[in-house]
Amino acid sequence: MLVSSLFSWSFLGSSLVLCVALLNQYADFWDLTIREVFGGALLASVTFATIMTFIARKHTFTKTLERMTGLVELPSIGTSFTLLASRMGIQGVSLRDARLGSAFSISLNGHRVVAVSPELVASLSPDEAEAVVAHELSHIKNGDSTAKGMARLARAAFPFDPVLRLVEAAVHRERELWADRVGVEFTRKPLALASALVKANSRPRAGTTAHAAGLFVGSSGRGLFSPYPDLERRVDALLDLARKMEIATSPAIVA
Repeated sequence: MLVSSLFSWSFLGSSLVLCVALLNQYADFWDLTIREVFGGALLASVTFATIMTFIARKHTFTKTLERMTGLVELPSIGTSFTLLASRMGIQGVSLRDARLGSAFSISLNGHRVVAVSPELVASLSPDEAEAVVAHELSHIKNGDSTAKGMARLARAAFPFDPVLRLVEAAVHRERELWADRVGVEFTRKPLALASALVKANSRPRAGTTAHAAGLFVGSSGRGLFSPYPDLERRVDALLDLARKMEIATSPAIVA
């Protein structure tokens, strides 16, 4: 991806230099041409991305959601899911089986869904499963679908802009870390979430593409272009939270 981006920018840069050289021959029309070319390209790019996003959300979201999730068959976490949603002040959210990925959440077009795969639940302890559910509910509470959607829209409007690639990835990483922290605030079980993330990250993901990375709760990555924080960083942050919680709940020692 980085190589292709550099090639694209080199091509565009060379084309721009050539265009500037030619336009210098028509100095009288320089300002008008610049406004028309760059202003028109900017407007067309933003308009196209906005229209395509609106059409996709309006006409394909429901069908896509039906393909990605199924009727819930997770009685083992149904009770904790309901209690957590109530405690976190989240209304109108449903729990579904994840047909794709391991665990993810969606809040869009009036739909609020948390999806977890039965295979993942079977591999986790009750505390770990509760921690994963709290993490996904935190995405909904934090409005992460909107934040990530805006970052993705900007990236789609300017596909060759390396800065927006960095921004989109950074937004995704920070939202994951924030969801970890918020979820732990309600479960008070940071070690359970750390263990669940390690287990989820170790599960096989045959045929997974970059576009499906957000469907896996235990996804991990490295580098500025990765949409997920490094797993070690996430675990270290959760271990630090566990130490702080232990200190905060320990009885005061009076000399």
